[in-house]
Amino acid sequence: MFKKSVLDSGITVVTETHRYNRSVSVGAFIKTGTRDESKRTMGVSHFLEHLVFKGTRRRSSSEISRSLEAVGGDLNAFTTREYTCFHATSLRENLKLDIDVLGDLVSQARFSPRDFERERNVILQEIAMTEDNVEEYIFDVFFEKVYNRSSLGWPILGTEESLRGMSRAEVLRYYRDHYAGKNTIVAAAGDLEHDEVVELVEKHFKPKKFKGPRKSRKEPVFNPLREVIEKPGEQAHIIAGFDAVSFTDKRRFEAFVLNSVLGGGMSSRLYQSIRERKGLAYTVYSNLTTFTDCGTLTVYVGTDGKSVETVMDVLVQDLKLLRKKKLNEKGLDLFKQQVRGGILMGADDMENRMSSLGVNEMTFGKYMPVDEVVEGVMAVSAKGVLELAQELLLPEKMAVLVMGPVKVSETEKVIQNL
Repeated sequence: MFKKSVLDSGITVVTETHRYNRSVSVGAFIKTGTRDESKRTMGVSHFLEHLVFKGTRRRSSSEISRSLEAVGGDLNAFTTREYTCFHATSLRENLKLDIDVLGDLVSQARFSPRDFERERNVILQEIAMTEDNVEEYIFDVFFEKVYNRSSLGWPILGTEESLRGMSRAEVLRYYRDHYAGKNTIVAAAGDLEHDEVVELVEKHFKPKKFKGPRKSRKEPVFNPLREVIEKPGEQAHIIAGFDAVSFTDKRRFEAFVLNSVLGGGMSSRLYQSIRERKGLAYTVYSNLTTFTDCGTLTVYVGTDGKSVETVMDVLVQDLKLLRKKKLNEKGLDLFKQQVRGGILMGADDMENRMSSLGVNEMTFGKYMPVDEVVEGVMAVSAKGVLELAQELLLPEKMAVLVMGPVKVSETEKVIQNL
């Protein structure tokens, strides 16, 4: 059962009751992410995600760490390009503790000068570590280059320059301005009562008044680049990406299925052709990333530096087939069932349900039942998938980034001629 309340503080509370579950999951969603930052404060959302765990007016850093672990629960957070989420999962008997701790983090954090400098250094180490992990780092570079005129493409962690240039006063101001009532959604799922959650949020969340308006988000322009970056390592890393549909686009269900067909699993076209039949790569997959006003469909392949041209030839041929030939009913049903199964199995996990509640409220301002999403997927037709493939998967619209131990001039010729 779903319920929603908007509190006097401006906080929106959404809950979904699941009887017979031992666990409850609660998330505090702050509607600010990388794309809401200025160039000077690039990475501030992620910096804040770290800093609030250093201590609040009521709890030290160690007390925060022990709070949920002491009862077998979990407390964590993450930052995206569009929002920040602090979340706790525990046994249902500890719901009060979950909300108490989350309220502390979101509205009662204190940033001592010593903690500020210490955590700045931690994130600088995190940035360096990410750059060493090329399979992860290439996605940061890809987004930065395809959205090169938009803050949506900025790295979530920020840069060494932006982190070193950020002052404690700027970060405090960002916290006060954005971690505020109307900018906050609390979502909860499990064996719980909506009224109890509302009461606990009113008690433990003490948000500042949201001054607004929020920074205007402009839809970014996708840049179909072709670029090669030489970097030492064992493998060449390839990303091929396309401008895709947004999270609110009515064709998102076709996009879910198209992604599944392209590289969503071991039955996918690219996995079968690149890994199974050609033996060109161990890791190959596609991913649909949706934002409120745009999206990207990306393909990743990790391969030997000498095999880049062959991999790209296979990829282009598979894309051509997807644009040319409609899926038969058996094939279409396989991929729809794959997507359906993932949605339904995810719905059994309370943390997934909580996350869906928060994201849907942020994006649509309403509840999206699991059955409704599944119905949307199962209504997808072969014609709809073909039409979307013909619109999106065009060579001239494809962005390609290659990174690794490759000869730049030779590899550039390969990808420029696709």
